[in-house]
Amino acid sequence: MFPAKRPRLGMAEDGRPTLQEELLALRGEVEPVSSRRGSQPRSEGGGGTVTYRPTYRAILAKNNYLVRKTLGNGSYSKVKLAISLSRNKEYVAIKIVDRWVRRNRAPSDFQTKFLPRELDVWPRLRHTNIVRVLDTFDDGRRVYMILDYQENGDVLRYIQKVGALNEPLAQSWTWQVCDACRYLHDQNITHRDLKLENLLLDRNFHIKICDFGFVKGDCLADLSRTYCGSKSYAAPEILLGEPYDPKKADSWAIGVILYIFITGKMPFDESRGNAGVLEEQRRLEFPWRKYKKVTPDERDLVLRLFTYDFRMRPDIHAVLATPWMKQAARTDMSDLRDLAMEGYRHRKEREKEKEREREREKEKQAEKGVYGGSGRGTGGRTHSM
Repeated sequence: MFPAKRPRLGMAEDGRPTLQEELLALRGEVEPVSSRRGSQPRSEGGGGTVTYRPTYRAILAKNNYLVRKTLGNGSYSKVKLAISLSRNKEYVAIKIVDRWVRRNRAPSDFQTKFLPRELDVWPRLRHTNIVRVLDTFDDGRRVYMILDYQENGDVLRYIQKVGALNEPLAQSWTWQVCDACRYLHDQNITHRDLKLENLLLDRNFHIKICDFGFVKGDCLADLSRTYCGSKSYAAPEILLGEPYDPKKADSWAIGVILYIFITGKMPFDESRGNAGVLEEQRRLEFPWRKYKKVTPDERDLVLRLFTYDFRMRPDIHAVLATPWMKQAARTDMSDLRDLAMEGYRHRKEREKEKEREREREKEKQAEKGVYGGSGRGTGGRTHSM
C-alpha cells in the first residue's frame, strides 16, 4: 500500500491555498507504521512491506481542524494551536494524548486511571476560570481534547517576564484561582496539580485553570494515596509519602502560587532534596524584609496556607473568607488587562534603567582609562620630562 497523494492545491487571490484547500489536502496525509520483511532481496524489489496510517493532522483535518503550530509538550501529550473551520474559523487549542510514545506504551495507571478521569471530569466542568473542553474524540491510538484557546499564555511565562505582581493583580488572580477551586471542591473534585504552568490567561488576562491529568473525584471517601503533581508545589504530607487530604493539598499549592505572585520567587529550595524542603516548610523563614511591597495581608495568607499540619490548614472556604479575599470579591475585575499590561510597561522601564546604568558604568570605566596612572595633581595624567 502506498501513501495517498495529497490533492493539488488551488490558490487564493494572494497565491496561497485557501483554508478549505489546506484542510482537504491534509486529510490524505499518512505516516509509516511498520515494515514486514519480504521474501525477495532488496535489490530485486524486496526489503519489506510498509503500512501507513493517517497522521494526527489528517485525523484533525477530517474533523475540520487545521493545525497551525505547537503550543506545548508533555510526557504523553502535546498541545497544538488549530483553526476550527466548523466554528467560524476560531482558534482552538487541541490536547493530543498519545497512548504510545517512542514505541513505549504509556504506563498502565496513566491509561486506566488518570486519562479516563480527565476525560470524565474535565468536559463536565463549567466555571468562568476553568478552561472549557469543547469536544473530545479518539482514533484508537490518540485522544483529542478540543479546548478554548487562551491567547496570553500561562502565568509562569508572564511572571518570568515581569517579576512580582502588583497587589491588585495578585489579589484578583488569587481570588480567581480560589473561586475555581471552591467550585471543584464543592463537587468533591480536586485538581492535585495546581501550578503556574496550569494557569492560563485569556485575552483579558483572566485566569483559566487547565490540565486535569491528576484530577480526583469523590474526595469524601478516604485520604488519597496517589502521590502526583509537581514537587515544588507539594505539601509536606505528600513529600513524606503519607496519606493526604487532596483538598488541603490544593490549598498548600495555592499558597505556593500566592508566594510567587507577590515575590516573583519560589518559596522553597528544591535542590536541597525532600529533607531540606521539609525543614524549610516547618520553619517558614522567608526574607520578607527583602520584599518591601508585600503587604501584611498577603504575608499572613501565605503563612496560613503553609500550615504544616494539613488538619489545621484552612480549606478553600476559609481562604475565601479572609478579609483580603473578601476585598477581592468586591473588586471590579474588568481592568485586569490594564493591570497586566502595566506589569509589561514597568518591565520595560526597568530594562531601560538597567541599560542606563550599564552606560554610566562604561563611562566611568572609560574615564578611569583616560585619567588612570600614577601622576598626581593633574587629574591622574602623567607627563614625561
